Parts: sequence; C-alpha cells; structure tokens
Amino acid sequence: MPKVAVQIVTYNSLRYIFDCMESLMRQTFRDFSIIIIDNASADGTINFLRSNYPNVNILQNFKNFGFARATNQGILMAKGEYVLSLNPDVILTENYLEQLVSFADQKPQGASFGGKILKLKTEYIDDIDKSGMIQAIKSNYLDSTGLEIAKSRRTVDRGEGELDQGQYDRIEEVFGLTGACVLYRKSALDEIMINNEVVDQDFVAYKDDVDLSWRLRLYGFQNWYHPQIICYHHRGFPGRSAGMIKALASRRKISKVLRGFSFCNQHLMLVKNDEFVNILLALPWFLAREIKLIFLTLLLEPFQIKTVIRFFKLLPKTIAKRRIIMRHKKTTALEMRKWYK
Repeated sequence: MPKVAVQIVTYNSLRYIFDCMESLMRQTFRDFSIIIIDNASADGTINFLRSNYPNVNILQNFKNFGFARATNQGILMAKGEYVLSLNPDVILTENYLEQLVSFADQKPQGASFGGKILKLKTEYIDDIDKSGMIQAIKSNYLDSTGLEIAKSRRTVDRGEGELDQGQYDRIEEVFGLTGACVLYRKSALDEIMINNEVVDQDFVAYKDDVDLSWRLRLYGFQNWYHPQIICYHHRGFPGRSAGMIKALASRRKISKVLRGFSFCNQHLMLVKNDEFVNILLALPWFLAREIKLIFLTLLLEPFQIKTVIRFFKLLPKTIAKRRIIMRHKKTTALEMRKWYK
C-alpha cells in the first residue's frame, strides 16, 4: 500500500493537467498512488489522462458533483497514511513530496501540512483557439503561506500577492492551509468525519478548506507550514487577501453560482465552528465586517438574495453538524482565541 494517496479533482482541466501530472512523475519520493476524481469533464481531460498515464486510478462521475463531494470520494478511496489533496492547476517542485512527508512524520500531532505556494503567471500559446493550452511561468510572488483568520472572522492566505523576500521563512503552526495543495494525515481525517463526510458537501465549492482547518483545530490537531517546501499555483478565484471592495469588483468575472457558494459558505462555516464566547469578545470587529460585507454584497450582487434563502434552508442541518463538532472538540475557546488575529 503506498504511503501517500495523491488525489486530484478535475473539471475541464485539460489546459492545466499536463504540467501538474508531469510534476508528480518527477517526484524524488515514489511511494504514492494517484487518484483522479473527474466531475464530468467535456474537454478531453479523461482521454488525455488514460492515454498518457495508464496507471492512474480514475473515478469518472457522470455529472459535476462539485468539488466537496468529489474530494470526499477521493478521501474514501485513499488507503495510505497520508492524502495529498492537489488542485490540477498546481505544479510541484521535484522534492516536494519527499520533504513534506518527512516533515509530517516528525509531527505526530499534526493533521495537515503545507509548504510555500508561489503564483504561476499564465501565458496563452498562439493556437489558443485550437488547443486551449497555456504556458505556466513561475513567479516569486506569494500565493499562500497558510491561512490566517482575523477577529472579524475574515480569512486570508498569508502573504498573498507579496513579493517573496523571506518574510514567511519560519517553520510554524498556522490556523490552517489552503486546499490547493495540502497533505493530510488520513487518521485525522477519519476522526473528524461527520456523516461520512470529511469536506462538508453542502459547501459544494469554496471556503471548504477553511472549514476543514477550523474543525481539525477544534478536534485538537495541529496544522503546520514549512517555507522550504515549494509549489506553484494558478489562482482562478479572487484571492482571499484582496481588499473587500477590490475582491467584490473582481468577482464579476466569476459565475454567480460560485459567488453564491463563497458568500453562503462563509456563514455556514461560522455557524458550525465558532464559539459564542469568542464571537462576543470579538463583536466590534465581527459586526463591522458583517455589516459591510452583507451591505456591499447585496448592493453589488442582488442575486445573492437567493443565497441568503439557501443559507436558511441549510441552517438546521448545519446546526446538527455543529452539535457533533462541539460534542467532540478538545480545544477550549481560550485556546482558539490565539488564532483570531
């Protein structure tokens, strides 16, 4: 049984998947398997994978079930000690797995592990209309050095958009890790599973990584960042570190469905994981952001009224999940407060 199961959720990912797969083929660490969960791609992704990587395990869904459900399918299929959840638009350095697995082996209380993620610049090749392929160019700008959460409960990717000048070059615990590329200890995922789900399937997509990081911390696990372990990432959705007004403006390029998930999931996550005493202690920061967020979102995106309705429909189910989490949590409210910056 391979020590690591690498799982990749694909959906019309042909333009990215070659670079991602080739970075896996070049890994110095070889004790891993690859599981592809495809959400009904229509761009030739699966034919390409089957033709060029015949030893890869592929689960082909007959329709797009969303990122969260597909991720859970992969986690349930994984049998190794670790699961690397990897986006198809990520490129790993050659010793990425070797370094990250070695680091994880030294942290038995750790549940998730990640390295420094740098941004990829995208250039379209001349025959874009024919192939849809892109050329990825590595940059020295940060994409994520772990997740950070504020008293307002706004979450950001630390350092996103900054030039990497060594300002995040310390091995340390972080609140959580972005889901683009993160190594999970499988036994920890098994422990925090709720109703056979590791990732909350009601989220469908977006904020699921923050939700999962929060639950791991509540259950007493650690999330670790190592700056010398490097990978590169295309980022399609406006970064979490962008200012609220700037992010709302740039979101217009993203479908209304995905913007709805992002807005709804932020509040489902709070219902599930936050503690009343901690919200009360952070009330001035929390209310200031919530009022601004709700006002600007509904003003600029009036279709989000449907999202609010969806939130209330999911509220009873989310409260039931909260009861399970609070019954099993091992971290006190005081211990959690140190993460709210």
